[in-house]
Amino acid sequence: SGVPAVDTATGSAAGGANTLNQSGSDKGKCVQRLLSFLNLVLCAGMIALGVLGLMGFSNGVDLSELFVAIYMILFASLLAVYEVMWWTTIDVVNKSMRKNFGFLYGVKGKALYMIFVAFLAIGLEHKVIKWLQWTVGISFLAVGVLHIFIWLARPQWVASYKAPTGGLNPANDNVEQSV
Repeated sequence: SGVPAVDTATGSAAGGANTLNQSGSDKGKCVQRLLSFLNLVLCAGMIALGVLGLMGFSNGVDLSELFVAIYMILFASLLAVYEVMWWTTIDVVNKSMRKNFGFLYGVKGKALYMIFVAFLAIGLEHKVIKWLQWTVGISFLAVGVLHIFIWLARPQWVASYKAPTGGLNPANDNVEQSV
């Protein structure tokens, strides 16, 4: 018959291990896209939290809270710009981002960055938006840990991860892939 035999141990067609590799690669790309989209949603939440935090300073100014709110906006914007560069590269922005924030260009660095930023949200002491603070903070923490978990438990899902390289000249710039 025209149907190839399937090896039940590997799940691949006999003589065609590429079928399994292609399936794993497709699953990895899907996971990477979902994580990127999730990161963008979380960034929007963090920016909203920072803006709401800034708007709540009309009853007296606590400088430490003001700085935390500003940093939350900046750090979330930085991650959002990176994620946008992953989907569609703007050469000048990507080159600047890579040279100044290269730690975002690998799964581990991005995960640790997200865990760090999670504690900014959790550390905000604004009383009015407590639910958003905890939701965003715990979500950032959980997704950062999820990135690390995937990197450790399912490395094949991030093995094909390619950080944006637009605007870089491979002969002159370091475009090493760091997963």
